[in-house]
Amino acid sequence: MAGRAPVNILLVILAAVPLVFTVVDFVLAQGNHSLSAEVEQRQRLIDQNAQLARVNQAVMRQIAIAAIKNQDSSLRELLSRNGITINLPPTNPADDGKGR
Repeated sequence: MAGRAPVNILLVILAAVPLVFTVVDFVLAQGNHSLSAEVEQRQRLIDQNAQLARVNQAVMRQIAIAAIKNQDSSLRELLSRNGITINLPPTNPADDGKGR
């Protein structure tokens, strides 16, 4: 029986290996879950930034249109100070609004 003691110890160790792997897998899965939640939160922030950029662009366009329509130099100056230039389409005085 003394000869089987090392074999028994080896079998117990081998039986414990799957248990250790299960615990390690559980810990890694928990870490993955928290990382996934963080990535999801960052993705929502990126999506919101893209939406806000579109809204910001539309607001700037409407302010520029209002500045042109009302010939508001203070609005043009405000846009200019913030790096926004207004480019007016060239007008053709010989056209008189009549197309060919």
